[in-house]
Amino acid sequence: MSATDSLSIAPLVAVLALVVLAAWGAARLFLATYRYIRATPWQRARMRHAWAVSRRWRRLAPNLGLARVDENTKGRKDWNGKVAKPVVVVPKIRVFPEPWGIRAVIRTIPKVGIAEVEKAGTWLADSWGCQSVEVKRLAAGLVEVRGIVGDPLDSHQPYVWPADDEWVLPLGHNPWGRQLAIPLRQLSGIKVAGLPGYGKTMLMLAWMASLAGRAAVQFAIFDGKTSDARYGDWGEVGSRAMFVVGDNPETANQRLTELVRLLKDRPAALVEERGTHKFWKQGPTPANPLVVVVMDECHNYADTKGLSGKDKQVIESNQRLMQTISKEGRGLGVLGIFGTQKQTGDAIPTSVRDNLEVGVCFPVFTIDAAEAALGSGIRKDEPNDPSVLVDKENNVGVCVVTGVPGLGGRYDRVRIGDLDEDQLPAFVASTSHLRRDVIPAAAPTVVDASTVQADKPAGTSVPTQKTTRRRKSA
Repeated sequence: MSATDSLSIAPLVAVLALVVLAAWGAARLFLATYRYIRATPWQRARMRHAWAVSRRWRRLAPNLGLARVDENTKGRKDWNGKVAKPVVVVPKIRVFPEPWGIRAVIRTIPKVGIAEVEKAGTWLADSWGCQSVEVKRLAAGLVEVRGIVGDPLDSHQPYVWPADDEWVLPLGHNPWGRQLAIPLRQLSGIKVAGLPGYGKTMLMLAWMASLAGRAAVQFAIFDGKTSDARYGDWGEVGSRAMFVVGDNPETANQRLTELVRLLKDRPAALVEERGTHKFWKQGPTPANPLVVVVMDECHNYADTKGLSGKDKQVIESNQRLMQTISKEGRGLGVLGIFGTQKQTGDAIPTSVRDNLEVGVCFPVFTIDAAEAALGSGIRKDEPNDPSVLVDKENNVGVCVVTGVPGLGGRYDRVRIGDLDEDQLPAFVASTSHLRRDVIPAAAPTVVDASTVQADKPAGTSVPTQKTTRRRKSA
């Protein structure tokens, strides 16, 4: 092909390229217009918000330190020999409307990454007209910024009950409208903290109700809020539990001892039933059910402050037994849920608390209390700090969770689903026919024959051993 032919084809190629670009732009405009027309007024407001954020980004980014001067263009001269202005590189952004606000995906550039975006988070929220923003690394070179408009946790939704084949404990919805739940498979335990009156007990009662209709689940309840368990929050659902005890540490010690005995006997029972000691390989069955141990206000069973002598020995024994349940229960189908107002070392042994992988914290007064329940990382996550939620008018039923799948070790706020407090106890009581006492009988007590002989008068027969067995009534 000659040079003349090439020059004659060039304008045609340019025209075709312009036509393709025009068609592509027209298609995008048509699609955006179609979506806007079909959207509801509320959705249109979100779309306009996203467009405005995208349009203003090139002016906003340099003012927030989210743009950089290209060092390669410094000192460069133009065609006239004058020094030209260096090029300012602005990260590319795509903004999407969401039900809870806007979602922006930013492509990072050198010296502008997730750390710089997090640092500018407060300014981004103000500039974008958002209540708060959350920054997350999507992949190499991509940062996601979620901006919440208003407070989605103000909206109330019904509590979502799990399906019969789901082994989860539902929580509620987070600021992004996503329903969160705690998987029970291989779960070491749950710690629940928070000030009185914000929903700790109601959430744990909801968990009991969500599992109460299954014959493969049994409950052991320790109600540390009342001396007589019949007249507390848990007394109304006590007919579904193997037992309910009050705040007496000695009575609790007896029941904790029985639960540890169940743990020690469980491997043999599992092997006899299914040929393996691994509980979750086949899951709970009526013969070997999941045993949910709820200790509400557990500090009444574990706090040794001001005690001495026998009383202190009982509490220390309780601590050891609670530790055994938290450390050995995961693989044997015994799940501990430990609730107290402040998950500090005096309220719950740290050897127990630090072994519980899921943390749920309702509003607390101090960041130290939040750290005890959720870990040290909560100090760096100001938007999810439970100590800023102490507003009983608006935040009853709002908590902060960690250890839940999908959070990646981070934190999230959750509003617990609405429950009917009057119907909940009646529903649990209606499943009382599924209650079974699965705690094994105590081992025989062997009495030394020589001791018996010393106590017997001369000439009487002396047994070689004497055994007694104490069995629990169903």
